[in-house]
Amino acid sequence: MNAHVPTGNPARPTTAIDQPDFVTLRPATGDEHLLRLYCMPPAGMNAAYFQAFTPYLPTTISVHALQLPGRGRATGTPVHTDPHRLGQLLAERIRQDDDGHPYAVFGHSVGALIAHETVTSLTRQGHRPPTLLALSAMAAPHHPDFTARAPDVLLGGREGIEKLFGRLPDHAAHDPRALINTWIPKLADLLLALQSPPHQGPPLDTQLALYGGEDDPVISPDALAGWNDITSRPATPRLFPGNHTYPLDNVQALSSRLTADIVTSLRGWYVQPTAPAHTRGSVHEPVIQGPVSNVTRTR
Repeated sequence: MNAHVPTGNPARPTTAIDQPDFVTLRPATGDEHLLRLYCMPPAGMNAAYFQAFTPYLPTTISVHALQLPGRGRATGTPVHTDPHRLGQLLAERIRQDDDGHPYAVFGHSVGALIAHETVTSLTRQGHRPPTLLALSAMAAPHHPDFTARAPDVLLGGREGIEKLFGRLPDHAAHDPRALINTWIPKLADLLLALQSPPHQGPPLDTQLALYGGEDDPVISPDALAGWNDITSRPATPRLFPGNHTYPLDNVQALSSRLTADIVTSLRGWYVQPTAPAHTRGSVHEPVIQGPVSNVTRTR
C-alpha cells in the first residue's frame, strides 16, 4: 500500500523559454482530480504531440506534457543532450508540482528514455515514485538494439531520420533554415538517447507498462521487454498496429490501454487529497471513468 501526506503546493517559479518545462494540456478539475499524468514526447516533438490523447483520457486525470527548448515557440534556443541533467531538472519540476495526488509518467520513443531518467532521478532524491511508468517504442539503455541501428539513422540523411522519427514537415523541403530547425531537436534527442546510461542502483519499485508497434523497424519486442530487467514489477509488452510512429494511428486504443494500466496501478493507493475530514485517511478504489475495455487493436 502506498501512502503520502501532502506537504503543500509551493509557488512554482516561472521557467524561461530556454529551459524544459511541463505544459498543462488539461488542468485538474477540482474535487474530481485524482492523478497527474506527465507525458514525454518523441524526438524533436513538443508538448502538442499529446494533445490528441486528452479527449480519450478520463477527466479525473490532469495531463502535463514536456516542452523542451529548440522546438515550438522555443525554436532556435539551445537544445539539451545530457540525459542525466535533464532528468534532474524534470524530477525537480515534478517535486514542485506535488500536491499529494498520485502521478504517472508516460514516454514515447526517446521520451521513454527521458521518462526513465526522470523517475530514476526522483528515486535518487528520495521522492515517492509514480504509480505507473509507461514506456513506448524504446529499448532499455542496456539493450543493444537502439545503438545497433543508430548509424543507419545518423548516416542516412533525411531518409534515415524519417525512418525513425516519421516524415518531416513538407515546408522544410523548400526552406533550408526550416529544415535545420526541424533537424536540430531530432538530432539532439538522438544524441541524448545514445548517451543514456544503463540503469544503476536497485530496481525501480513502480508498476511498469510497455507499449510498441507491431512493425517497428527499430525497436523489437525483445528490446522493449528489456525494461523488465530494471524494475521489481515487470510487464508484458502490448503491441499496436503500426511502426515506430504508431501512437498517432492508435490514439483511442493506446489511451484506453494507458487508462486501464493507470487504474491497475492505483489499486491500494492511500488516498489523502483535500477531502472532507471524515473521509481522509481511508482507502478508496480509484474512481476513473474511461473506455478502459476498448482495446481491441492490441494483442
